[in-house]
Amino acid sequence: MRRVILHRLMRLLATLFAVTFLTFSMVSLLPGDPVDVILGQADRTPELEERVRSDLGLDRPFLERYGSWLGNSLQGDLGESYITGQEVSQLIKDRVPVTAQLAFMAIIMAVVMAVPIGILGAYKQGKWQDTVSSAAVQVALSIPNFITAIFFVWIFSVKLGWLPNSNWVRPSDGLFENFKRAIMPATALALTQMAIFSRLVRADMIATLQENYVLAARAKGLSDRYILMRHALRPSSLSLMTIIGINFGALLGGTVIIETLFAIPGLGFGLINAISRRDILVIQGITVFVATVYVVINTIVDLLYTVIDPRIRRS
Repeated sequence: MRRVILHRLMRLLATLFAVTFLTFSMVSLLPGDPVDVILGQADRTPELEERVRSDLGLDRPFLERYGSWLGNSLQGDLGESYITGQEVSQLIKDRVPVTAQLAFMAIIMAVVMAVPIGILGAYKQGKWQDTVSSAAVQVALSIPNFITAIFFVWIFSVKLGWLPNSNWVRPSDGLFENFKRAIMPATALALTQMAIFSRLVRADMIATLQENYVLAARAKGLSDRYILMRHALRPSSLSLMTIIGINFGALLGGTVIIETLFAIPGLGFGLINAISRRDILVIQGITVFVATVYVVINTIVDLLYTVIDPRIRRS
């Protein structure tokens, strides 16, 4: 077990190193000169340009800049935005709770909807219940989440006036007001995830129900509900755990359009603003943070396999 953990940690470190290097490289290769975006065309002097270029480290070789940035990042110093003057680490700290809330709400709603739908589809395979649920899942999977979000705004904000579509409120300023503003974007994100999760649960559950130990449980006269929940669901949840980990990490960086539509001050909205202003250190900081969370979550999921499935633990 220790060897497994050590192997996962070594792989985690190697992946994080590759992610930081690729992120730094891609940001450096963005077209245009960030100095032009920062200074504009008014009151520019060669001395001012050189000072900005020196502050951003653009006058040094690539590897030297990367080594300096990586060393500072390992100490928690991601630099300072040249546009706003705010520390990048503080900017991320302020925006992470917002995006994390949307991601958590979306994942929880998706799992709550997907598991019963997947179990029903597997248990009633080939029957009308399976056909109806599969059709509904296919519809949810086919519609992009930003289209769903626009539809929600039109129905619940414009037509019915039940929910606000902007002016984000943090939980500390009122849980109910925060929930009213989070429910639409979170649901829009959750529907696509629900479709993916339910199809995965259905496929794995169908395979599990053909296992010999499930047939033996049926021969003993155990109820179908007991067999489904105690004997079939647990081994069928391994793939679901993997995809939940992957999708949660993806949601942290993939809520860009949704956060922009609802003017939500999360990581995605902050990243879009940084890209439009060529705020290099903010782009690098947010991208590396999201990638790090993504890799760490998937490493944790790998280790949790041994807890869920005794067969993996014994092997």
